[in-house]
Amino acid sequence: MKKVILFLFVLCGFATMQAQEVIQLDEARLSFSPEAITVDSDLGAIRCVVNESYTGEFSQNPIRFMTEKFDFKEFLSAIVNRDKFDRYLVTFNSTKGYLEAIYTNEGELVQTSQRFKDIVLPSSIRNQLFQENQGWTAIGTKYIASGKRDRIDKEIYKIKLENAGKKKTVKIVPSATLVGLVNN
Repeated sequence: MKKVILFLFVLCGFATMQAQEVIQLDEARLSFSPEAITVDSDLGAIRCVVNESYTGEFSQNPIRFMTEKFDFKEFLSAIVNRDKFDRYLVTFNSTKGYLEAIYTNEGELVQTSQRFKDIVLPSSIRNQLFQENQGWTAIGTKYIASGKRDRIDKEIYKIKLENAGKKKTVKIVPSATLVGLVNN
């Protein structure tokens, strides 16, 4: 009896799979609507959600990702009332964090600010952290950076460590290679 019911169930499954049609859809075209820009005081604010080809593509080098994948001058040409704002704040969001970029009305990048969490540390930072904190396990990371134009002037890694129930936070500034204890 079980075999008959199982056979009928599988037969019905195959029948329904064969009955479905494949529908060929036309390509979708997306357009930009200037009304979609949210306004924050005298700064035009634009929010972009990042679709990465692979995990970590954006957080590895967000400024390079932005310059390769986003042409602000082309975007600016689509805005009808360009003279309304002197500067534009463009925010690129991903699951790990964000990059904020401020552009002028002429399309020039003025400054950037970025903040990411739970990212893979660069090998030099990882090695330094391991040498100075043997026996500790990293349980969380934060990366904060800012700078003018497309270069980074200030950056800091905050790493939460744990060992036998004890927790501490270590700050690493890559440019100065300083390590400091934040919390015990």
